[in-house]
Amino acid sequence: ASKGTKLLVATDLDATLLDHQTYSYEAALPAIESLKANGCPIIFNSSKTQAEQTVLRAVLNIDDPFILENGAAVVIPPGQLDHPADASKPDIKVFGQPYGELVDCLARLRERYGFSFRGFADLAAEELAELTGLTTDEAIAAKQRLGTEPLHWTDSETAYHIFVSELASVELQTTQGGRFRHVMAQTDKGRALAWLVDRYQRTFPEIQWQVVALGDSPNDLPMLRMADISVLIPNPHRDPFEVADVDRLIRPTQPGPGGWAEAIHEIIRRHLQA
Repeated sequence: ASKGTKLLVATDLDATLLDHQTYSYEAALPAIESLKANGCPIIFNSSKTQAEQTVLRAVLNIDDPFILENGAAVVIPPGQLDHPADASKPDIKVFGQPYGELVDCLARLRERYGFSFRGFADLAAEELAELTGLTTDEAIAAKQRLGTEPLHWTDSETAYHIFVSELASVELQTTQGGRFRHVMAQTDKGRALAWLVDRYQRTFPEIQWQVVALGDSPNDLPMLRMADISVLIPNPHRDPFEVADVDRLIRPTQPGPGGWAEAIHEIIRRHLQA
């Protein structure tokens, strides 16, 4: 590798770093250790909230910045980038309007048009746990949101089209998750990552950053497109989708953390051990 090249690794979590069914990351641990040994930041870029990601970050002993709620916000912990180590809380960049305003806006639309839906803000943690299969503690973590609101939509598709066009007029959009439709600002995992990479480049101008992105689903495409090296993790539980405009795409053979490790080991060998 040329002197000063480092990988900046941005990764989705579910069905990418974590196994689709068991949520295990065991198979990825050697690759994670290898990245740490080379001083390469590991950036979580997931639909999960700050509270949800914090648990996994602690377990894996990763303290790099991270991106949450499908690119709605970037969290820079104390001591990372140019955020002072003695800061009492992280530096958080939210793209679009803060969560409270988003929830108010949705409540006004529901009142005006009589749409039938419930957002996480409408649900008690116990109800959310019942709806999702999360534990109550996990549901509490999922309710601590910064910039997106998942909706359980119980109205017609016709009503949904009206809802989407009303959202567009206030610069909001929806994205389809597993069982919820997420309302969020006009941002995505790629835009948030581009913002963070720019911050890395300005903080460490002497380093040549090679951006690696790993994901398994359509909402990962924006970050795969902006990366220098992209990894599409196979997911046998998901319908195939079109992957266009992605350069240097690696497709590992194994799903989940096994494929994650396979790709990372190969990228390290090719780009850091030249």
